[in-house]
Amino acid sequence: MKKVERMFDLSQIFRDLYSIYFFFLAIVLGIYYKFSKPLVYESLVHLTPGRLEKLSFLPVNVSSSAVDSLTVYITFFLCIFIFVEFYNLSKGSFNQSKYNFRIQLLAAVAFIPVISYFILQILWLLQADTSWDFDIEFMDAPTGWAITNQWPFDLELSDNRMEFYKAGLFNSVRVVIVSILLSTVIGIVIGVLRLSRNKLLSNLARAYVDLFRNLPLILQLLLILVWFVTTLEPFREIQDNNFLGWIFWSNQGFIFPKIVIENMLFFLLGLGTLLFFRIYTRFSERIFIEKEETEAKTFSVDNLDDVKANLKYLIFRPFYFLDKRFEPIIPDVLFSFSILSFMFGIFRILEWNYSFSFTGILDQEPFSLFVFSVILLFYSLKMSSALELEGLNTFTEDSSPEAINRRLQLTGVVTVFFFIFLYLSIAVTQPNLITEKNGEELSWGQWKFEENTYERVSSVFINLMIGLTLYTAAQIAEVVRGSIQSLPRGQIEAAISMGLSPYQRLKLVILPQALRSMIPALTNQYLNCWKNSSLALLVGFSDFYFILTGIVNNAGHAVPIFIMILLTYQSGSLLISAIMNKINSSVTKVKI
Repeated sequence: MKKVERMFDLSQIFRDLYSIYFFFLAIVLGIYYKFSKPLVYESLVHLTPGRLEKLSFLPVNVSSSAVDSLTVYITFFLCIFIFVEFYNLSKGSFNQSKYNFRIQLLAAVAFIPVISYFILQILWLLQADTSWDFDIEFMDAPTGWAITNQWPFDLELSDNRMEFYKAGLFNSVRVVIVSILLSTVIGIVIGVLRLSRNKLLSNLARAYVDLFRNLPLILQLLLILVWFVTTLEPFREIQDNNFLGWIFWSNQGFIFPKIVIENMLFFLLGLGTLLFFRIYTRFSERIFIEKEETEAKTFSVDNLDDVKANLKYLIFRPFYFLDKRFEPIIPDVLFSFSILSFMFGIFRILEWNYSFSFTGILDQEPFSLFVFSVILLFYSLKMSSALELEGLNTFTEDSSPEAINRRLQLTGVVTVFFFIFLYLSIAVTQPNLITEKNGEELSWGQWKFEENTYERVSSVFINLMIGLTLYTAAQIAEVVRGSIQSLPRGQIEAAISMGLSPYQRLKLVILPQALRSMIPALTNQYLNCWKNSSLALLVGFSDFYFILTGIVNNAGHAVPIFIMILLTYQSGSLLISAIMNKINSSVTKVKI
């Protein structure tokens, strides 16, 4: 009797939950109806005869008198379809592939009002509002004003706006890359110190986090700017502010020696030495599991999923018929070649004296080999991932004293050869401060450094870089601290019982496990660093946002320029996300 009552109670609970579920679904559909109805109405208005000239060729023409009734019918039909799909999905009677398809179909149908309104409204604005002209021919006109941060470009007032945009984009990328690298190192150190048993170190780390995390970034940039102006001496004192005549500083920035790649062949040989050492190391440390029976790969075309799987297999494992001991070398070689061609291409792009053309990759020099190397780099990484799934990219490390000594000796030899080739490839020029001309001493206002003898890092670049680094590092420190504290205490106790030193515990046990929860949060901080770089406008650093907003103020064309800004930030964010997702996939394989 008690079992029957318990079953009755459970069934009643499930019925109550089910009724609550449909009650909330009805509320959501009511909100969706109110939200979608005006969007559907505006979309139908745009489809009336004579409304949109660019859609006049379509056979779809909605009568003006039928717009109101069609709006109600279409919106009501969408609500009914969404309700039916939710009901079918709630029964859970689909396999995973059909379930994914139904979810995608439901999302596509639910967003039809938004998508149709967005597309048709833009077409209407293009027709009725001249400010919505997406043509960017105005970017070919001369800019008419100069920027202070041009390296490595040499811009003049007569250069067009697109050239200035490229320079600004490069400025944004380099300050973000430097900030991300420095903030990661500082954030990890501060995050680990927050958990230190040393009270002084942990309190100092906590004070750093509390200060820079709770202080607005814009205020930090202003404080750093004031520090530069008030602490460093002006340019007229730069003659006395130097280190052995090689490094100079003032409140305008720092002057360093001119370093150029004079012999690209030696530079590529040095880099190739490191890459060859990587290939040899991976080959010698790779584990090969010998199978008793070697089965030939069979290809099935019973359904679409089999075709996709076979096609993916042939694309990313085209050398599957080779000996399993040598097949993994091919992606390593392709990766090394892509790095060499990438470095060769990027240096020629920056110097704008690139003459190599690879037909079919990209017609515009100097980007052909550069684009080819990027494609080859991603392809080699995908090949390595495919081999990893097959168990052919598993590595071990011989920790015997003989192996360690042999590895150290080989590393030393490779390092020596690398620095020899690097020394032969570069040319260093000492900065030459000109204070006299024709034997007469110049006033400090006429002092300048001789062209092609120095590299200048402006104070505004350092200002923005320090601000982004300190602020992002404080956020990363909290990510690192939280990820480490989320680990089970038994892991650290086991490492202590094995006699590992604090550094070994951190390197071998703590950080590798903390990466699982650390990387997704780090991705958010890197994205924030990329987006926060727009504050360069505050300190006068010429990033692409600074340059494009200047073009808007001088020449107008706000809509296409702000779309360029949107696409640039979106592209950078997607690239950062793709890189971090790739790193994340290498440390965790769990999916739902």
